[in-house]
Amino acid sequence: MAVKLWTVHFMRICVANLLLFISLYVLFPVLSVEMADRLGVPAAQTGVIFLFFTLGMFLIGPFHAYLVDAYKRKYVCMFAAALMVVATIGYAFVTNFTELILLSTVQGLAFGIGTTAGITLAIDIAGNVSFSWTARLGMLLGIILGVWLYQSHSFQNLLTVSVITGAVGILMLSGVYVPFRAPIVTKLYSFDRFLLLRGWVPAINLILITFVPGLLIPMVHPFL
Repeated sequence: MAVKLWTVHFMRICVANLLLFISLYVLFPVLSVEMADRLGVPAAQTGVIFLFFTLGMFLIGPFHAYLVDAYKRKYVCMFAAALMVVATIGYAFVTNFTELILLSTVQGLAFGIGTTAGITLAIDIAGNVSFSWTARLGMLLGIILGVWLYQSHSFQNLLTVSVITGAVGILMLSGVYVPFRAPIVTKLYSFDRFLLLRGWVPAINLILITFVPGLLIPMVHPFL
């Protein structure tokens, strides 16, 4: 008998994933520019926040397997999403470069946990191919929305949209039913679900592919 993929709970987690990615990526095109203006430093200097965002993702990576096996994955995902929203609110109060770096690192850490827990939830419910496509769509919509909002409205309005979108995503997550799974005893620190030797080749390939639109988008849109 065929198994129905698009159940209510699978649709909820897909919508939640879409909203959380929009909530994050709406900031990416404009955050370094806005922070440079606020702190009175070159945009090239504030651009390092994306490196610290990535650093946060790598720092939490070895703990992914432990967190999603030792605790309820749904709540791990919700907590990570809430932490991302809190970090977004924090950008409204940044007064120095150190605070900016700390916020971006925390947000990267939360994003790393949230995406891993979200993928695991999607696998528990149905599958992760459609789930992954909602993430890609969220990236595109977030960037487009971020550029439009920053051109037409204030940065505070953009932060408000990001926070509201993230909050709605958390609400969608709260309504997802996940079948009971007994906690699994696993090591606190491992490279499972993080860095696998056989994953390096496709990872490098993905970096090279995404590097191309990263170079071309600013040329197409001078504002970026």
